[in-house]
Amino acid sequence: MILSSFSHHQFDLGFAGFEYSKLESAVYAEYGLTDRFTLYGRLSRETRIHVAPAPRQAGETRDHTVRTVSSALGESELGVRTRLISSGRWTVSAQAGAVRFATEPNPLLKPGTRWGLDSRLLIGRSLGQAQFIEAQLARRLGGEGEDGETRLDLSWGVRPAERWLILAQSYSAWGEGGWGAYRTAYESHRIHLSVIAPVTEGLSLQLGAINSVSSDRIAPETAYMISLWREF
Repeated sequence: MILSSFSHHQFDLGFAGFEYSKLESAVYAEYGLTDRFTLYGRLSRETRIHVAPAPRQAGETRDHTVRTVSSALGESELGVRTRLISSGRWTVSAQAGAVRFATEPNPLLKPGTRWGLDSRLLIGRSLGQAQFIEAQLARRLGGEGEDGETRLDLSWGVRPAERWLILAQSYSAWGEGGWGAYRTAYESHRIHLSVIAPVTEGLSLQLGAINSVSSDRIAPETAYMISLWREF
């Protein structure tokens, strides 16, 4: 399966005159190596837009803003998933992957490429022919040991018709960020609603929206995305 996506993300910084958003294009792919092992990978690129108030010059009577646009590789990943248990309606899997974190546009803040590790346990259960639920518990470590994050992703899928899928998902994260004495704990909870509809044989279209429902020490996010799913 190959999933190509494009998304727009808007972040509420909580300060008048300051804005931050990003555009992300990404490709995600899965390939079954054997009946139990699956290779997966993700490659993305981001364009980030920063808006900030500009210092008022002598003689100016109104405020101005500075708009900065930068592009760089986004968060990318490569790993392997293995099925541990498959019994009746239950499936339990585990996966581990190397993560290349998004490149910082200002190299003075975090110079060089940062790598990390994402490991997770996946538990899924079918609810008859038309529904399923899944939980993913993950631990993500920063490439330099600076950041540690625990994640819990929940999904509920409903198939109202053949090749149609309605997804309700939640993404929760608890972690730390910053350097040295400036490390702070943060928490984020987001909801993702989307619909996947058939286009042609083996090709589907996904439309979705993401919104923060709760966040602490991290900017709330609103995002819209469109994806193409290609099965092979």
